[in-house]
Amino acid sequence: MSYTIRLVEASDACGIYEAERACFHDPYPPEAFTDLIKAHQGHFFVASDHGDIVGYAVASANATQGHVVSIAVDPRHRRRRIGTALLSALTAKLTEEGIRQMRLEVRKGNAGAITFYERMGYRAFSEIRQYYADGEDALVLARSAESSPRVRQ
Repeated sequence: MSYTIRLVEASDACGIYEAERACFHDPYPPEAFTDLIKAHQGHFFVASDHGDIVGYAVASANATQGHVVSIAVDPRHRRRRIGTALLSALTAKLTEEGIRQMRLEVRKGNAGAITFYERMGYRAFSEIRQYYADGEDALVLARSAESSPRVRQ
């Protein structure tokens, strides 16, 4: 494993944005990451490969529920279990803080991401029509923070 999972630092914003742009055709704007880092620094992990940011995962949290705001791994670095490591670190942190349930939204047509989240213990429980700017629907997935995902080695 040549990558490292760690909490975000303010200086990571540019690298996070580059990973975001590599992953999504409708990326969050750069200033969104500056705001997310400030607001959720304790719930924001990055994957670094020899100093380059290759992925990130960020969540918000209230007293009992966590919300995965976004997770991304640069396509050139996928299939190395980086997404699994990022989401596992985020889940462990939230569980440690007493979070009981985690949820997220995913494009209904993103079969690869849905399969990944299901492997991580998430299950679909609702749908939001026209959630994305392009009109695509979202599935809302959730999992108990206490449940252990069945991750294949």
